Parts: sequence; C-alpha cells; structure tokens
Amino acid sequence: MKPLNRKLVRLSKLLFPLEVILSLFSRNETLSSNVPSSILIFDLHLIGDVVVLTPLLKALRVAYPNARVVLVAGPWANDILHGTNLVDEIVTFSAPWVKTGQGWHGLVSCLKLSWLLRKRCWDMGIEVRGDVRQILLLWLSGARRRVGFGFTGGAKLLTDVVFDDGVLAHLGEHHRRICCHLGIWDNMISYIPFLTLTAEEKSTADEIPGYIGFHFGASRPLRKLPELEIIQLLSRFASVEVGLTIFLSPGSEHEFDSVLTQLPLSVRSKLNLWSGSLRDFVVTTSRAVHCYCMDSGPAHIASALSVPTTVFFGPSEFEYVHPLGGKVEIISKSDVKCRPCDQINCKHQTFQFCMQGLASRSIF
Repeated sequence: MKPLNRKLVRLSKLLFPLEVILSLFSRNETLSSNVPSSILIFDLHLIGDVVVLTPLLKALRVAYPNARVVLVAGPWANDILHGTNLVDEIVTFSAPWVKTGQGWHGLVSCLKLSWLLRKRCWDMGIEVRGDVRQILLLWLSGARRRVGFGFTGGAKLLTDVVFDDGVLAHLGEHHRRICCHLGIWDNMISYIPFLTLTAEEKSTADEIPGYIGFHFGASRPLRKLPELEIIQLLSRFASVEVGLTIFLSPGSEHEFDSVLTQLPLSVRSKLNLWSGSLRDFVVTTSRAVHCYCMDSGPAHIASALSVPTTVFFGPSEFEYVHPLGGKVEIISKSDVKCRPCDQINCKHQTFQFCMQGLASRSIF
C-alpha cells in the first residue's frame, strides 16, 4: 500500500456512483491466458516515477517480446527512456493533477486523450499507482484486460485488482507486485531501476572529466535545502581535486548568485553552473563520481545510472519514494513530528526544521 492522498480518496468517493455505472458497460477479459499483442501502461506522474518504472517495462518486454508496448506519460518520459528500447511508443500527456492550473482545458484534454486511445485496440492495460483518475482513463481506453491497484477506488473498473497487504511499501514494490500478478517476475531479481545511454551518448560522456554534482531543485519548495545548508555543503569540498557542478533547473539561472558570493574562493574556483536539456542531464550525470540531490527526479536518474548518490529528505517519508540501488545514501532527520506535510506550507514553529542540519550529516 502507498501513503494515501486524502483529497484523492475523497474524490474517489464522489466518483463511486459513476464507477458503478461504468462497470456495467465493461467488456472484461479477466486473467486471460492469451498472450497480449498490445499493452497500454499509464504513469502520468513525474520524472522519478518514470525512472522507477523501468524494471516493470523490462519485465513486460521480456515476457511479451512481440507485443506493442505503449506508455502514456508526461513529456519527460521521452528523454528518460531514450535508448532503452523498453517501449514502442510514448503518448505524452500532461495530466491536470500533475501539471496543475489547467482549469477546464485539463478536463477537455483528458477526454481527447481517451478518444485518441479508444480508436486503437488494447489487449491489456496497466495502471501502476492505484490512482482512480488514471484508472478511469484506462477504462475509457477500451482495454479488454485492465490491471492495477484499488488504493483510492476504481476497483470496479479493473478486471485484475492486484493484491495489496495493507502495509505501506515503496513504489517499486507496487510495480514488482504487478509483475508477480502477471507471472512475469523472477523473484531472484531485485527491483532496481536503470537507464541506458546510446553508443553515441557514451562517446560524448567519455569526453567529460569526472566531477561531483549537485542538484538543489525540487518540484515542491519545502523539499529544497535552505541557502545556508547549501553553502555549508559546498564548502566541505574545498580540498577535493575534482571539479564541482551545480545543475540548474529551468528558470533558476540566478538562484545561486547569493550562494556564490558567500563561498570560499577555493570552492568557487572549481565550481561550474550547468544547464541543458533533460537528456543532456542524463548523459552528463553518467560521468559524475558522486551526486548530491534533493528528493527529486534527478536523484532517481543518478541512482539508475549507478552513480553514488546522496539524497536529502525533509518533508516527505523517504521509505516509500527514495531512489533504489546499492549506491544510495539517505540523509533525513528522524525527529520531525509534522512529517509528511503538503511540502508547500511549513507548519513547524521553526521554518524548514526538517531540512536544517542535513548538510553536516552527509559523507563524502
């Protein structure tokens, strides 16, 4: 089970009458022994979620080598999965619950997506998050067999409700359970995400000297390290022999001006500010000797590239969303009673208490 979004649970209750009505019109193919020739997968969340999806996609590709596998995901999925050969097609869609502020246009875009998908034939559809909104889109696609969790409702719209024991678990464990339900997972293999570079990208990466990377961006403001923590962390690398690179998020070109003025000259002289496309970030990160990241997609990318990665967690519970891999170090305070929060509005009497003191806990 995953930590439940209370707003989503309330929404599922409102949608339950619609769910019952729609289920009466379902064309079901439960637990079919037929090998699917077309598979549709929904995961409309963020960069890290697509990274975590890669072992499931690989299991589908191995089990059904002749099936056409289509992923419905955010536009970032193209850069993340480039070169992996895990899917045959990516249908990009910015879901209104991920890219907020779309208003009525968001609802119209959902209907257009459903109409587009329903024109095609799908032997099997998979919704990986137990999200009633995505389950509804899956049902509207017309997939004959529909596999997923019923965490937040939508079970009546699925043909295969994947077993859940009610214990909170990592997102990757949810994906593994879907594979087990389909009988396509080898229990001797750990669920470890991975990313791949093309031959041309490997040649490009080989030209990049090793360095220590830092990505201080995050999708929610309270996930970011306070400025003093950033200064303290960077100052610890004054004597290292390799270069230091701060990866800039789009629109953050001047975000570190104040930080740079407060750093020792011995740090500033070896510090590089990097900006580029998401795919360029993947290629460049592959050459890092170590990466320091927030609870964000770049942390998952670094880990999936087998780069030693330190991840700073503040307002969220790292047990269920942290990057998976053998080279991941988690830095988090244990004495935070207000965790988890909405990661936008801090309710602690000390602002960003959960993110203070983390820089001194990291090792290098």
